[in-house]
Amino acid sequence: MKPLHKSLLSVVFGIVITLWPAIYNHYVVVFTDSELYINCGNEFSYTEDRSFVYGWFVGITSLHISLWLTILAQAILFNLSCYVFINQNLKEYTDMMYVALVSFLSLFTALAWDVCYIMPDVFSAISILLLAIIMQHKRPFTKTWFAWLVFYLLSLQMHFSFMLFHCLALGILLIIRLITSGFIKGISTIATSILFIGVLANIGLFSLEKKALGADGFSNVSHIFLMGKLVENGVLKSYLDAECPSKNYEICKYKDSLAPENYSGNFLFHPNSAFQKTGAWGTPHDEYKIIINDILFTPKYAWQYAKSIIIEATKSFSKNKIGNSIYAYPQGGWGPYPAIAKYYPNEMNAYNSSLQNRSEITFPFQVISKMYVFMLIVSALGLIYLIRKKTTIIFMIGLAIISNAIITGGLVGLEDRYSTRQNYLIILLFLVILSNSVFTFLKKDKKDSIF
Repeated sequence: MKPLHKSLLSVVFGIVITLWPAIYNHYVVVFTDSELYINCGNEFSYTEDRSFVYGWFVGITSLHISLWLTILAQAILFNLSCYVFINQNLKEYTDMMYVALVSFLSLFTALAWDVCYIMPDVFSAISILLLAIIMQHKRPFTKTWFAWLVFYLLSLQMHFSFMLFHCLALGILLIIRLITSGFIKGISTIATSILFIGVLANIGLFSLEKKALGADGFSNVSHIFLMGKLVENGVLKSYLDAECPSKNYEICKYKDSLAPENYSGNFLFHPNSAFQKTGAWGTPHDEYKIIINDILFTPKYAWQYAKSIIIEATKSFSKNKIGNSIYAYPQGGWGPYPAIAKYYPNEMNAYNSSLQNRSEITFPFQVISKMYVFMLIVSALGLIYLIRKKTTIIFMIGLAIISNAIITGGLVGLEDRYSTRQNYLIILLFLVILSNSVFTFLKKDKKDSIF
């Protein structure tokens, strides 16, 4: 049995190395949405279109003292999940390989940046690792197994999209298992069913939690974000061209200029977009719900939307630029400055002097991004070659990542961070299986040489 202190030291090292971007930046990394989560967590309120659970996580873990404590908590949760995953799948030199792999991923992928982000992105990878841990657990339905299950369901509540793509992945897996029980023998149909039902119940629980806090279901503005996506993929333009002559929608007046470059973000926030010209966030835009419903239940438009999802999901795998959302958010701009000033005034000097807020982060993101894409391609090809050795785990993680691409490709604009926040698990999985194969070969070769 391995000494406990050795494993603990390995995890502590992993925690430190995954915090290096914040140390380098002199402060945590923030995004525009960080403001919503900070306010939500410190007021114990809810956000209309973001997860209040992650907001509360920020408020609780920061102890209302420092956001450094929040990213420390994120580093601990990720590294514990990663260590157990590697320990399950690597028979030799677990601690040494864990340190090597986490260090490698922290330096050359988006992993460490997600850990240091006041955003729920790191929980996308954590949730997939937890799914793999649960499905590979040697003794299912024990207290430990259910403890991992609770942790898994909680990680999904950090963002609504996580619940959706896990629901899709488990649903596909369950259908495959029911159709052909011989497919991937290492996966339990009963365990898959429990997980699928658990995720569905989790979605219902999330809705009830928001209603208890005063929200009207998941979000009052989800239809607005979806309209932005329909602008980006061209489905809305096709619909309006065909339907506006017979239907009196307000947006019809702007059907030829819905948004600059037809980008979803521009539809939502650019002053010249159709959305901004028709009341922006100050009006409910109920006609959007009618339009969306019509698109989804009219075969011609529904098929066009389905095709766009496949195309967008495929495109998402080519968007792996690291650091594309790291901008300065100074006073007077749109971002987390007011929230940090209000709830963490003792950290304002650090926030203002951070490299991010001075636009002085000089880390070669472009070079690293190219290396990252190269490693992803090599790892994906390597997993195809090694799939016979680890069919179950490769299929599960691959299905989860593809499901994430489908959900984000169908509901939100194409952003690099939606891919980078969990695609590094492809590299991790490949290196774990490759290391296992190498150690097994060397052990066998050494044994043969003795005799």
